[in-house]
Amino acid sequence: MIIPAILEKNFRDIEDKVSIAESFSEMVQIDFVDGKLFEGSTFQDIEALNNLESNLKYDLHLLVVNPLDYLVKIKNAVKICSQIEGFGSKAEVEEFIKKAKILGYRVGLSLGPTTDFEIIQDFVKDLDFVQFMTIIPGGQGRDFIPGVLQKIERFKLTYPKVQIQVDGGVNEKTIPGIVHAGVDDMIIGSAIFGSTNPRKKYLQLTSMQNKQDINNEETIVTLKRERITKVAFLGGAAWVENDQPYKEAYETARAVAEAGFEVVNGGGPGVMRASTEGAHAGGGKVLAITYHPNKPKRHYEGVDPENHFDDEVITLDYFDRTKVMLQTTQVHIVFKGSIGTLSEFGMSWISSWIHEPNNKPIILFGAFWQDFLDVIHKHMLLKNSEEDMLKICTTPEEVIEFLKSLKKD
Repeated sequence: MIIPAILEKNFRDIEDKVSIAESFSEMVQIDFVDGKLFEGSTFQDIEALNNLESNLKYDLHLLVVNPLDYLVKIKNAVKICSQIEGFGSKAEVEEFIKKAKILGYRVGLSLGPTTDFEIIQDFVKDLDFVQFMTIIPGGQGRDFIPGVLQKIERFKLTYPKVQIQVDGGVNEKTIPGIVHAGVDDMIIGSAIFGSTNPRKKYLQLTSMQNKQDINNEETIVTLKRERITKVAFLGGAAWVENDQPYKEAYETARAVAEAGFEVVNGGGPGVMRASTEGAHAGGGKVLAITYHPNKPKRHYEGVDPENHFDDEVITLDYFDRTKVMLQTTQVHIVFKGSIGTLSEFGMSWISSWIHEPNNKPIILFGAFWQDFLDVIHKHMLLKNSEEDMLKICTTPEEVIEFLKSLKKD
């Protein structure tokens, strides 16, 4: 996740940046620097944040001595971390963690670039995340310190389940190395707010992080080398709750989730929203691969605010969205739709054919698909072996039975 950072000397500038970030982010980090621990200073009245009129969530970063003096409940604040260097004793650290959790915060500790992570080994078990500073703390626009990445890699090996975020010097040049080191969240200030178009820059950096994540996981296109965990739901965006394809996608997604698979869709309405709702009804999670155009497109439905997916990968190109969706899933289910669905089906089909016999299975949901294939047979060149990699299912039960047979294989 990319989290915009706000480090300002007066409250009005904080308000302005919060207002800017609302158009593209769900969270910002607000820094408090007292000038005693590091060179630099910011606005100090932390309780004034309660006067901000915003729906954003706040991640509070304390670069101060006596961090317990700043530990108060702030409206919309969900995370808080403090520099480990600002504490006077182990007892202070323990008290900070305990009180922050009582206040309802997710709690972290932040390490300066020269601080060894061994200093927090007694506290890691009680933390929700650990932050690594990759610049000299206290201001924005300072030089990135690449040596910190080696420390992060060692920390990741020691504590593989702990969430990691970095703060400082994150931009297009440094993101690949940061992702490779195993970082989950990136705090970015000047690269976003110093650009002429902060929203566009945020989306570009987010897209870059997501692509690096996919490369870092060594996305595989062949079924033999990849365990089935994610199932793509493709289909029309125009369907609503009372339409049969919507109902079919909902029930199928619920069955897929109950069977232990993760649902992946495009984050839009129609079949996409139906599959999200169905997956949640089945106790599962949903990953959305979304497309954010640089300006509204008349014939593109966009991200549906009623599609409450759990995680998101942002792309800036329509065909990138389809490519990433197909790459990050192992089985593709295609429901009734229009030309967008046809394009997705076509990309999935040709990719499977190219990689046959190590292809990704394609499920066509609905008896009408046989009529569709018969027309292709009649008017185009279609080999029987090309059709053999398609499986037509008409009920959720048939889908699950087919998925289970793939797991056995």
